[in-house]
Amino acid sequence: MERKGSAILPLHYGHPPEYLYRRMVKLGGIISDLIIERFGIEEYLEKISDPFWFHSLSLAIGFDWNSSGTTTATLSAIKEHYSGLKDSPVFILGGKGRHLGEMSRESEEIVSSGAVSDSKMHRIMEDARRIARVDQNLLIDGFDLYMQFLVMDTRGKWSIVQQGMNPAMKMARRYHWISRTGLDFLNDGRNGISTPWEMDKVVDLTTRNSERNRRSMLEIAREDPYRYRIKLTDGPQKTLDNFQSQQDVLRLDYRINWAKMREIYEYQPSSFPEMAFMKGVGKSTIRALSYLAEVIYGEKPSFTDPVKFSFAVGGKDGVPKPVNVADYDRAIEFYSDVLRGTRERDSTLENLARKLLKDSASRTIAAGQRA
Repeated sequence: MERKGSAILPLHYGHPPEYLYRRMVKLGGIISDLIIERFGIEEYLEKISDPFWFHSLSLAIGFDWNSSGTTTATLSAIKEHYSGLKDSPVFILGGKGRHLGEMSRESEEIVSSGAVSDSKMHRIMEDARRIARVDQNLLIDGFDLYMQFLVMDTRGKWSIVQQGMNPAMKMARRYHWISRTGLDFLNDGRNGISTPWEMDKVVDLTTRNSERNRRSMLEIAREDPYRYRIKLTDGPQKTLDNFQSQQDVLRLDYRINWAKMREIYEYQPSSFPEMAFMKGVGKSTIRALSYLAEVIYGEKPSFTDPVKFSFAVGGKDGVPKPVNVADYDRAIEFYSDVLRGTRERDSTLENLARKLLKDSASRTIAAGQRA
């Protein structure tokens, strides 16, 4: 059964209190260790890439139910747990701010340790860079990326969690990816998005529904921009938004960067990815090309927002209740004992899983009766 939920991620600033963060490191690490030991590292990466499960983990270890800081605090805590282990089964790179800028150095340290080969790490880092540009430039949803975490194992499997912000709305949304055989960044390859609602004005070039628009974009990019610039600027038409007022399409409030169009034309990219990942090609240029493809060839992109839409010990802001430190420490002690094997681990975990499944089914039935 597919589990779905919703979470609101308003922009919150600051840090969790130290007493809570220290416990988040311990409990988040223990839960991660249990999953990896019981089900394997690939299952753990799958769970990290699930927006619903990830948010549930954040709630389980006591962070905010509705904070943009959920992503940073949860993954930073788990990152700290594994950074202190000699033979860690998982590596976590990146973060926000200066930590995002340290991903390259962190990847070099992993290679130096001998845990991952240089060629494999190079491929992983290239994937991470491309995924950042996909969510930043090819999904034009009003959110700008400011954070990326890369969770990986020694075999080169990875899960990527990144987050964008919309300062005007004072909201954030989280994007989840996981490595798969034949993963296609441009054809619905994203694993999910955590957001409270769908945006009305979106241009999504990351779906197969935009394939014809992307092909037309490449054709336009390889033509001399002087030819179609004359068509668009003839008479009173000077900007895309002028022309747009006559069309039933997304409103655009910017001018075309004709110098960048000329640069792309002179480069003559052979494929859409080559064009989209060119240095200096940002979302404004991509949006302009997509719109030109619609105006000139009649090929529209997808305008559908590709979104996919639990506390154990309380939350740091007292929602739904203040964090009970005594209960938190007992939870850490209990699961530490399970992990060390001082309790009957398998039966304990199976009983917990059955109870959680039963509780979930009861809530589903109750919700259906209320409806």
